[in-house]
Amino acid sequence: MADMLASVTMPNTGGWKDRHNAAVHRSAYAQPPVKFETAIGLMVRGWQQYAKDHKAEYESPIGDDGVLGPEWLAIGKALLGLLNGQCGRFDCGTLDAFIRDTVHENGFPDELQ
Repeated sequence: MADMLASVTMPNTGGWKDRHNAAVHRSAYAQPPVKFETAIGLMVRGWQQYAKDHKAEYESPIGDDGVLGPEWLAIGKALLGLLNGQCGRFDCGTLDAFIRDTVHENGFPDELQ
């Protein structure tokens, strides 16, 4: 299963991994919210959770669902687009890889290569 944390094999040059992982571990409901970081974190986590819930309910990946699958994929593509904006402490390259891995793991192996 794809993980939002920074890769342990990458060097922590300038402390980017520490900042990114702190954003991942920060409670989504911590106050005060951090501009953009809170929203990006909630959207990405919610999108991934939807796929998990779908698999648990229907015992098949969301990519097998001809109605919901394309809509879920469209959200993933839109999330990739949002990474071009502000994302707080999140490392956008790490989130990009996470989104792409999640898409592949959920029944869309040929998408977002």
